[in-house]
Amino acid sequence: QAAFGGMMKALKSVDIWAVSLNGFTVYCIYCGLTYFIPFLNQIYLLPATAVGMYGILNQYGLKMVGGSVGGFMSDSVCKSSAKYIRFGFLACIIAMAAFLMVPHETLGQGGNWLIGATCTLGFGAIVFTMRAVFFAPMDEVKGPAEITGAAMSLASLGIYLPNAFAYVRYGSFLDRYPGITGFRIVFCVMIAWAVVGLGVSTFLLNRIKKHA
Repeated sequence: QAAFGGMMKALKSVDIWAVSLNGFTVYCIYCGLTYFIPFLNQIYLLPATAVGMYGILNQYGLKMVGGSVGGFMSDSVCKSSAKYIRFGFLACIIAMAAFLMVPHETLGQGGNWLIGATCTLGFGAIVFTMRAVFFAPMDEVKGPAEITGAAMSLASLGIYLPNAFAYVRYGSFLDRYPGITGFRIVFCVMIAWAVVGLGVSTFLLNRIKKHA
């Protein structure tokens, strides 16, 4: 009964929903990183020998670096994980908008796959630093200690929910619009999620300031 009561209290908390939705938008962008490898394969003709190295850097190298950098930026530079995530959303919007303006078709024909790989790894690095700290704002909203377990459970459900639909949606765009057009749509959707995240993180920061 106590566990049920804690869950009901967590469900009614605006702050917990804000943290959950904040992480949800980060994860929606994160899911899009999966399609950088097929993008480089199809558009930049990434050599087969480089696919494995790129995959290791993208999935493991950036995770190790992103965790440390995200924690440092949140604690030492921004003094707030929520504030750093908002900065990350803004950086994602600018970086991906600039990436969309690059003439990928022309560069790809020239075999300049290192340019595409560098750009995508740079964007991925931003997302991994945000992913490393997307649970941290839970401490900043100062929720009741007795519902910590329920709060984290609810946040986990919301944050990882994109696993259920994001890959399917991104993949459907690529199937429906082959070639560079499909990838541009995917990248535009990632920008849209970053815009939503910017609004959510701003709302979350206002809630944190209100409690302070």
